[in-house]
Amino acid sequence: MKQVLFIIALFNSLFSFAGSNFDEGIDAFQDSNYVLAIEKFQASLAETPNDVASYYNLGLAHQESKQLGKAIWAFEKVLKLSPSDTDAKEHIEMCYIKLNENTVWEPRLNRFKSILYGYSGMTWSVLAIIFSFALAISIILFVRARDLSYKRLFMAITFVFICSLISSIMIAYGASSYAEQTRFAVVTQDSIPTYKDESKISEVTLKEGDQVEILNLDKNENDFIEVSSQSGDTYLVKRTDVDFI
Repeated sequence: MKQVLFIIALFNSLFSFAGSNFDEGIDAFQDSNYVLAIEKFQASLAETPNDVASYYNLGLAHQESKQLGKAIWAFEKVLKLSPSDTDAKEHIEMCYIKLNENTVWEPRLNRFKSILYGYSGMTWSVLAIIFSFALAISIILFVRARDLSYKRLFMAITFVFICSLISSIMIAYGASSYAEQTRFAVVTQDSIPTYKDESKISEVTLKEGDQVEILNLDKNENDFIEVSSQSGDTYLVKRTDVDFI
């Protein structure tokens, strides 16, 4: 198993532009120095935020260190940036099985959206530009066509390009919004308390790996945020007790 993880880590490093910290993290991971590997991958992310390979290998290092909550967080960050990453999904499932065999984890995006959002908003924006040029050309050809059959053909092509343009714009917006939003967080500690209000602790505790939906991420950065658990209950938790995805 460990050999497979090493191969994946090395493969990802070939396509990473994160620099020397990333390479040193790979070397540390190969030497089973997971503490140093975590440090280097975190430094790599400080240099190149949103680097998928750095998040992925950070997750591997946390997983090998038995820091399963932090591993889940790192792999969830991978899925936020690259929703179709099947390896990250498999590792999240493995982490939850180790934490609790009865836990069933499901990705937030369905298979169709995962494929669409697997391409960045920038990619879809470029496609939208291409479709807009193609649409302009098809309209010109339609106007200049003399034969009725050609007019019908170019009308059909124009309709296809209109649909493609609208779809690519909508997907570009959706993919960008999904990658930039902060709606969920994960517990990376053994357990954290929840609060009924800012001065009274409730009886409920959240365990490592529990994920919550953020209901009000106050821009003023108050100490407490309101969250909804997977069971649908709402609590206050300390901002510093959860890691935002």
